[in-house]
Amino acid sequence: MVEGGSEGLKQWWKEQSRKVRQDLPLQVAMAEHLIACDDHHTAQQIVIDGLKRHYDERLVLLMPHLAAGEPASLEKLLRQLLKQHDNSALLHSTLGQLMLKQGEWQQASDAFAAALALRPDAFDYAWRADAFDHLRQPEEAAQMRREGLLLTLQTPS
Repeated sequence: MVEGGSEGLKQWWKEQSRKVRQDLPLQVAMAEHLIACDDHHTAQQIVIDGLKRHYDERLVLLMPHLAAGEPASLEKLLRQLLKQHDNSALLHSTLGQLMLKQGEWQQASDAFAAALALRPDAFDYAWRADAFDHLRQPEEAAQMRREGLLLTLQTPS
């Protein structure tokens, strides 16, 4: 990466064996580096390929950071993963974040509601409030902000 930037990193990746390219920690590190190099397209392909082979939350966590301009493939993959892992708050939240980026406010709100039903999270409350703002539902947005704030004020037992 130091010598050839993003292109050098991609070339190095292509030269690796299939076994190396399918190593999950390496896929995560590679995608992170590509995102840092602003090569979101290649990073997205690594994330998608990795998740198609094996579900791993480390790869899912990278999805909101991708800006490849091809959200349809991410959305399709997330919906497929949700069929297998419907009880994953992370997948629902990630789908909600993707829907927010696309301006699909109702779908985003629904995804965050599903995530919040599985576990409370201040970020999901805030993102759902944003979706409600765009849907012109100020009372619901205020309620989400209150619940998110109350959650952050709770002290761990």
